[in-house]
Amino acid sequence: MRLLTFLALVTLSLPGLTEPTNFRVGVGMLRYDVHPSPAYMPNGKDTGITLMAEFPQDNYHGSRFIIYSLNDGDVDLWGYETQMMLGYGLAQPGPRIYTGPAWHREVIAVQRNGTRNDKIFNGWGWQLGTGWQYQAITIDIAATYRDTRDYRQENKAAGSHFPPAPILGNVFVSYRF
Repeated sequence: MRLLTFLALVTLSLPGLTEPTNFRVGVGMLRYDVHPSPAYMPNGKDTGITLMAEFPQDNYHGSRFIIYSLNDGDVDLWGYETQMMLGYGLAQPGPRIYTGPAWHREVIAVQRNGTRNDKIFNGWGWQLGTGWQYQAITIDIAATYRDTRDYRQENKAAGSHFPPAPILGNVFVSYRF
């Protein structure tokens, strides 16, 4: 009898186990522009790939982690960014819009005096995005404007005194589990 009761309870709880969570994993394409900048920095014409994981805690708050890479001609970089998402529609089907702070760390191959060395760029930024969720599939377009401190220093080291405007843009397609 206990075995039948146990099996009945397990069977009744199985539909709850098959309900999807709001955890998403996806891929994307990025466009990165640090303009004006030296030729070895991203210039907006180069594209790369992005892997992402996202978890909306509710319909208004969420977090996202992205890993990206760009290797196109003279530009060679990889990095990651973590984002806090504050908005609407983050955990339900339909439209979604969000904004919030972001923090990044990336490694860019810089070229000076005929040598190529990796340099770390990191700092805060502010991201903005919008998208649409249909059943378990979500499509997003997002961009992050980044703190210019490291990029300004790199421009000065390369002989340019123009302030850069670093913007990382992404198009994501993700699946909700």
